[in-house]
Amino acid sequence: MRASAPAAFGRAFGAALLATALTAPLAGCGQSDAPPAAAPSKSPDLISYAPGSAELDTVQIVTATTSPLPISADMNARLALDESQTSRVGAPVAGRVTQVLADIGQGVKAGQALAYLDAPDLGQARADLLTAQAESTRKAREMARSHMLFDGGAISRRDLEGAQADAAGAGAELERARLRLRNLGSGAGDALALTSSVSGYVIDRQINPGQQVGAGQTPLYTVSNPRTLWLFLDVPEASSSRARIGEAVEFDVPAWPGRRFTGKITQIGLAVDPATRRVQVRAEVGNPDLALKPEMYARARLVTDDGRRAIKVPNAAIFESGMKNYIFRVEAPGRFRRVLVEVGERGDSFSYVTSGIRNGERIVGEGALLLNAQLSGG
Repeated sequence: MRASAPAAFGRAFGAALLATALTAPLAGCGQSDAPPAAAPSKSPDLISYAPGSAELDTVQIVTATTSPLPISADMNARLALDESQTSRVGAPVAGRVTQVLADIGQGVKAGQALAYLDAPDLGQARADLLTAQAESTRKAREMARSHMLFDGGAISRRDLEGAQADAAGAGAELERARLRLRNLGSGAGDALALTSSVSGYVIDRQINPGQQVGAGQTPLYTVSNPRTLWLFLDVPEASSSRARIGEAVEFDVPAWPGRRFTGKITQIGLAVDPATRRVQVRAEVGNPDLALKPEMYARARLVTDDGRRAIKVPNAAIFESGMKNYIFRVEAPGRFRRVLVEVGERGDSFSYVTSGIRNGERIVGEGALLLNAQLSGG
């Protein structure tokens, strides 16, 4: 007997349900149960990320701060010893090194012995002084006797004047011998002490025990106070008129990335270098923690406190689109807005923004280019 149509439909529907129940687990094999990663939401100038997004790990957030607007671009500069607090010690006479008492980095006082030389010329100078003293004493006595004889009519005025001239010559020779010995320095016998005229630290030593040194040789010791240094800037001719005595200088050095140092202009050159068309400017720099070293290279800029202020931001925060400059401002955690800004001055590491953001606002440093690429659909 043939089944009715409703019964046949029921059997077919049940078979379909059974097939679906059997194939559904097989279709899900090899697939993750986690939902797909959320894509950033975007608007023309706004981009947002869900908390925990991997893109947020590449974004550096910095705070925009107000700073005096530099009056020049970055310039090459070099640190040097403050020569007003530096003593370069050499040997006034030839000799042999017998003792070395001070080494590099050691603190010394003015007049302290740094080393001793066996210097025969020092002994000769002492002998010359003793001879001059004896001769001066003898000539002084002869002049005194000549006065007595002249008063008694025993000698002529000419003889008296001759005795006076001899006494004066002996006195001059005594003074010469005394000055020579003083210029050579102190010590006992032939031992000549090398001393510094300033207090500070031993910056350089070119001397060893037993070494034979000559008079006027390259400085054997350099002593200076490195807590104050000089900074020499090569200022372009076009910017030289903006340099003023007493104005501030900002600079940074490769050894301390991210750290800013300051100095004060103390001298401005009176001539332009014909080869480079630059004027050398000297600034005085405080170095209380000895972080800066003589002969370090630096990048410096002139700063004047004329009331002009700007927002100092890292160069990585600024990106260009067409002829305009932008940054990303933090609206909320994971939410960034692209903002048009005006750049007043650019440096090697930082730039100065004159409009578009305010002091204290949080902005994106490293990672700004990535955000812009995603916002633009790249």
